[in-house]
Amino acid sequence: MTKTLWMATAAAWWCLVAAAIHSPPAANAQEVAQTNARAVHQTDPQINAQVDTQSDAVATALVDPQINAQVTEHRLTLFHTNDLRGEIYNEEGFDEADLAENQGPENAADRGGLAALVSMIRAHEGTSGVSTLVLDGGNAMGATPACDVDGCRTLIQLMDMAGFDAMVVGGHEFAYGLDTLLTRAGQSDFPLLGANLEIGDTVHGTDETVHGTDETVHGTDDSVQEAIAPFLLTERSGLQIAVMGLVSSRMADDLSSVDPAALDIQGPRETLESLLAGPAGRADVRIALVNMSMDEARDLALAFPQVQLFIAGGTAAGPEPRPTEHVVRFVDGRYLVTTPGRGTHLGRLEITFRREGGMTAISRLSPVLVPAGSSLLPNLATTTDSPVPMDPVVSAVVAGHREIVHRIYDVRIGKTLEPIEDTGSWIADLARTKLAADLAAIDRHALRPMRLDGEVRLRTVTRLIRDNDVLVRVSVSGRQLRAWAGRLPREHDVVFAGYDAKSGAVDGQPLNQARTYVMAIPMILADPALIREARDFRMSRDSGTRIGLRELVTDHVRGNGTLDRWEGIRRGPRSAMEGSTRFNGSLSQTTLEGPAEEYSRDPFLSGEESLTWLVRVAHQSTRYTPVGSISAQLRTGYGRLNNNGSQREAVDRIDGELLYSLPYAQLSQFVGLDVNTVWTGDEGQKHPVVFRFKGGLRTELGSQANVRVGLALERDRITAINVVGVEVAPEFRTSLLPGNSLSSQARVFWGTGQRQTMSVQHFNHLRFRLLDDLAATLDANLFLHRDSDIDRAAVKFELQVGLGYDWRYYR
Repeated sequence: MTKTLWMATAAAWWCLVAAAIHSPPAANAQEVAQTNARAVHQTDPQINAQVDTQSDAVATALVDPQINAQVTEHRLTLFHTNDLRGEIYNEEGFDEADLAENQGPENAADRGGLAALVSMIRAHEGTSGVSTLVLDGGNAMGATPACDVDGCRTLIQLMDMAGFDAMVVGGHEFAYGLDTLLTRAGQSDFPLLGANLEIGDTVHGTDETVHGTDETVHGTDDSVQEAIAPFLLTERSGLQIAVMGLVSSRMADDLSSVDPAALDIQGPRETLESLLAGPAGRADVRIALVNMSMDEARDLALAFPQVQLFIAGGTAAGPEPRPTEHVVRFVDGRYLVTTPGRGTHLGRLEITFRREGGMTAISRLSPVLVPAGSSLLPNLATTTDSPVPMDPVVSAVVAGHREIVHRIYDVRIGKTLEPIEDTGSWIADLARTKLAADLAAIDRHALRPMRLDGEVRLRTVTRLIRDNDVLVRVSVSGRQLRAWAGRLPREHDVVFAGYDAKSGAVDGQPLNQARTYVMAIPMILADPALIREARDFRMSRDSGTRIGLRELVTDHVRGNGTLDRWEGIRRGPRSAMEGSTRFNGSLSQTTLEGPAEEYSRDPFLSGEESLTWLVRVAHQSTRYTPVGSISAQLRTGYGRLNNNGSQREAVDRIDGELLYSLPYAQLSQFVGLDVNTVWTGDEGQKHPVVFRFKGGLRTELGSQANVRVGLALERDRITAINVVGVEVAPEFRTSLLPGNSLSSQARVFWGTGQRQTMSVQHFNHLRFRLLDDLAATLDANLFLHRDSDIDRAAVKFELQVGLGYDWRYYR
């Protein structure tokens, strides 16, 4: 027994000595705190977090093992808001349904909105003796008259007066463009968070406000990264708190005023996992500010039990931020909270944290939604009988700002001769006209259901248009148009002008799959697939030329003064022009079979059997008008070779076609003229020219092919012989991969008269895009001719490989 006791004692002393040898010297609390602060910056050079050190309580707890071992409770009062959407104060006529039931019309002008919430928070300061944290779940900014006048500068000022500690970036923060957002981020006393949000290098540095003055932001990468921080580290009630900001990965699809290419949004899960592996994950309390749907926020909360509290904004789809639930409690004692938005309520959480053995958890949380303007009593009760008075400093700021808004927006800009009932259709027709588009689409959720009748003031337009969606001009093929219309999400209530979504008709005419159509649509409806596949996509980044719905309507009403439903609006289709020119440098192999030399009068059989370099040009243009379309096509090529010391034409051809078609229909009539000739002819002989006059019907064969069938009269200029017959001209076009295409066109003619004739002209073109409009090309052309004079068929085959440049235009 004694021997065993001595062995155990020796082992214990050995462990103590080893621990003393390998343990670092103890540091004092201040050194540990400084080391932790440095670690925030040194752990990951890519992280630019906001650090707020108010005390060294956490550092002391890390040093003293007795503190780590004991159980402590820490109380915190947390105020939270979300989806303010620019509502600084309640503006008469703007979303009255969002007002809380206790806000009567007699005091609605001074209650509700951010101003009331700021007064409530300021009145609470210092009354309870409990540490306070104030956070916002995003979408604080928004296109309201109060924000339009200064790009939400006053809104940020009021949030500073309330002592907001942080807010996450939401989609509505981009209402006035990236530059204005970065300006406001630089002006605020609190950080804007967005850990998974990266802003590209397209920022110009100018504050884009409607009536405000320009403010400059240095558009360097460093300043952009500093403006939007990934997380905030702060101290409250003896606890280190990490507040992390995350946005929905789908946010870019719903932005109406920013080019999605300027934003890079990473997956929230991957980003949060990375944050928790760094300084934010080592904090005592971890709070996630998220701007995403309730389902996304709930799934994120379930996936990360390390985060004790989620505060969400942007949880409800549609025009109004009305979540069906405001508090979600998980079985492990964690919470997900939000508010109804629009500044109607202030979220208040009275939280008690329990810390034991280095672990911190929520032991008690009391969530309350306090109606705007109510008193914040220590016992969490609220009263509607004695509303809290407006803070005098806040009242002075709001009064001055309200006077500016009234002076700017209470201006008469015109009147209507008759009521305009369906304002959604009217604005869609207006967008189609002003942007010179074939069709337009507007999201009704951006509008309020009201009509224009009589006098129209600037505030009338602002009330009518809830969200100032920025319009873009997109050029797409008929095939892409139909596919995009079929992809539109159901949550968008889209009204079209000039397009029937059910039948696919444009201005009452069947959709032309190959034609280019110009659309005027809000940026929010331009999904990534449309932007990627569009033939042209234009949204000016110049603040002076950007067109929002409010500017569109305001300029139209002000420009006409007195107007009716169709004043200054195009009723029918527009005249449009589209065309393309392709330049090719190719190596061409020409093969001739049969009596080709005997058909020297036929231009498309000219040239020599050879391998040579040549230059080819192909041009096609179409003019669309309400009374029909006129199209012109020209193909030509020229190449020479050295033949026994003399230069001979290896390829020498000019092929032109001019067509006029009646307005597009399933079966449309056409008339046309073909001209075939060469650049040079044999010395002393007539220049070979063949004319072909034709007319008939054209129809679609599926989505990628069409065919023309008609009667034709062909005249040979050399022999002065006329031949009457039938021409069939099929055409096929398809896209293989983005930027790559295959096309095939043929003209087959059978004729009789002074002689019998059969001819085939078949052009095949394969294009592989290399860089923008530069492509590698492969052409395989077949020509066949036989007539009764020679009674033998001649065949010419061309195989051409080269580089081509396509120049396209749409007007």
